[in-house]
Amino acid sequence: MIIFALIFGAIAIFTSFIYIEKVLPRLLCTFISGVILVGSIGGIVGNYYDHFGMHKVTETTIQKIYSADTTGKMNMILFQPIGTAGKENVYIFTRHENAKKVSHTKANEYTSNKITLTKGSEATLKTTKVRWQYKSNAYKFWFGIANNNNKLIKRTNRFYIPKNWFVLSTQQAKELKKKMSSSSFQAKAKEEAAAYVESKIKAAIVQDPSLMTDKNRQKKLTQQLAAEYQAKLLKETVSKIK
Repeated sequence: MIIFALIFGAIAIFTSFIYIEKVLPRLLCTFISGVILVGSIGGIVGNYYDHFGMHKVTETTIQKIYSADTTGKMNMILFQPIGTAGKENVYIFTRHENAKKVSHTKANEYTSNKITLTKGSEATLKTTKVRWQYKSNAYKFWFGIANNNNKLIKRTNRFYIPKNWFVLSTQQAKELKKKMSSSSFQAKAKEEAAAYVESKIKAAIVQDPSLMTDKNRQKKLTQQLAAEYQAKLLKETVSKIK
């Protein structure tokens, strides 16, 4: 609407000055038209540069997130450095359990990302957005043509990641996958896992001889120890890549 006021003011000041013959009415109409014209220009400039008629609104959302590893074998969040300086990262994760497609944060000048390691068991993403909004419908009516309502000023993504998760770059993740998929690595891991489980089972039987004849307990303990070794091996392998 402010554009129409600007056009009206420009036409009115021209018409008043040229076509009104009597001095007093001409001056009065020209003055009023000039006020409308200057006021419109001032309003447009103020809205564009200083967000006249607007205020900042903050919106915060918190959601649970899941591992970027869609195979479900390990809990991790990935990051990809952006820009030549490498000071900012795009983070990769999934928004739903058992999702087959990953999500990632935005890569623009409005967005910043932070990682916080926690003692909790769930990974969450807290997103805080700051936007410009019009203070009232009246301001929106006058300046809404600029299409700047709800314009994003800043977005902050803070990831709260459990300490047992891995935070890896996409390059490190590729190296890890390549290493763990090699036949020599798998053969060695299988051999070491068997030895690890066997030694732990023997130690458990020494402490509790009844375990020797309890096949169900042995099976359960074997599965537990195998998972324990896998986690240990994964942690060691990741530390070598880093």
